[in-house]
Amino acid sequence: MKRVSLALLLIVLLLTTISVSSKDLEIWLVASSEKARLIKDLTNQYFTSKTGVNVNFSTMTWEDANSRIYLALASGDVPDMAQMGSTWQGEYGLRGGILDLGKAFPNETKAILSGMYKGALTPLDFRGTTWGIPAELGNMQAYVRTDIFKDNGWTVPNTWEDLYKIIPKMKAKSMDFGINYGQNGISWFVASAFLRQAGGDIYKPGGEKSILDSPESIDGFIRFTELFTKHGVPKQIHQLEDFKRGYVPFLVISTRVVYGAYMYAAPELKGKWTTALIPGTIRKDGTISHSGYLGTNNFAIFEKTKNKKEAFEWIKWFTSAEIQTIYQKQYEERLPGSFHQSPNIEAMANMGIPTEHRTILMKQLKEDIGIPFALGGEYVWRYVDNATASVVLNGEDPEKAIRKAAKEVTDEMQRKAKEFARFLKDLPAN
Repeated sequence: MKRVSLALLLIVLLLTTISVSSKDLEIWLVASSEKARLIKDLTNQYFTSKTGVNVNFSTMTWEDANSRIYLALASGDVPDMAQMGSTWQGEYGLRGGILDLGKAFPNETKAILSGMYKGALTPLDFRGTTWGIPAELGNMQAYVRTDIFKDNGWTVPNTWEDLYKIIPKMKAKSMDFGINYGQNGISWFVASAFLRQAGGDIYKPGGEKSILDSPESIDGFIRFTELFTKHGVPKQIHQLEDFKRGYVPFLVISTRVVYGAYMYAAPELKGKWTTALIPGTIRKDGTISHSGYLGTNNFAIFEKTKNKKEAFEWIKWFTSAEIQTIYQKQYEERLPGSFHQSPNIEAMANMGIPTEHRTILMKQLKEDIGIPFALGGEYVWRYVDNATASVVLNGEDPEKAIRKAAKEVTDEMQRKAKEFARFLKDLPAN
């Protein structure tokens, strides 16, 4: 009887130990229920089975994610980790709500980021901090109806000047060039590509002053607005139907939005299209920049979680080349018409798509640059939208419009610098 009692006691102690040592992670994803289920299945199969760490996922939409995370931080009732927009973690990190992974896990963080596209890291670095790890990418890519180009004897344009030569030929055949990112072609997403290609930008990473009034930025903005005012490019297109029907045989568009649809959901396009670099700008040194907008969203760990190490281990696991390759394949199988662009370079090289497509997609990603975090963040880009609208819709002089935007951006960033002064003093000077 004593032996039985002792055995029962040992079992109870063992179960208690297991219960105490087991960990549950809570992760908020910006994802559909189907996408979250895929990530959950992979986690159960490849992560939980090896680590014993159970992971629970909740989903958010982009429309409510920012406010939900903000409210969680304000109340102190946070999950272990959340998926965030490209520069959100900077705002939260400055206030002390997000863990600086570069300080908490310096060597491992450096190792993870070394295998990712350099441009995807731009939003993460603010005065030496690393408040997140890229989760997935979205970029601008060119798409060509090769059958139409061949029939008309057109060459795929390598620069904007090349494009301008064939736009009249397209229009003569009731066709056109199309460009779109976000809501339309005159968005700041598209403007950023022209600014970067010309060697300009809206601000320098970590800075508190706009550089929209630099000669390079002014040149890039003028080139951007002339696309619509001088060359008559439509401000909006139907990115799927116009390409399929041949109305827009050459367009620059979000790969995440269209590649899966063209590749897997439009059998009528088979053998009739390919990808290309977005047209580039010839710089003074003779080089051609094909840089385009690179959107990222990132995983960030909350400072208040007690499971920092476990949360980081999940990030390290999920963003690895092995798991990203598996995820990429299953993502496209289980969500027809979808396409995952991994920040992991090796995983992108493993994509099961035509070699010519993969080569161009990877080359474009190598040139693309994410939006850096700065005081005021993405919100200051609305001044570029306003400047664009004043030129394209109201006929204002582009240089005057962008110089006005430069002043507005600087004023906004200076206001933010005062608001965040107590936090900035703890960071290295830029």
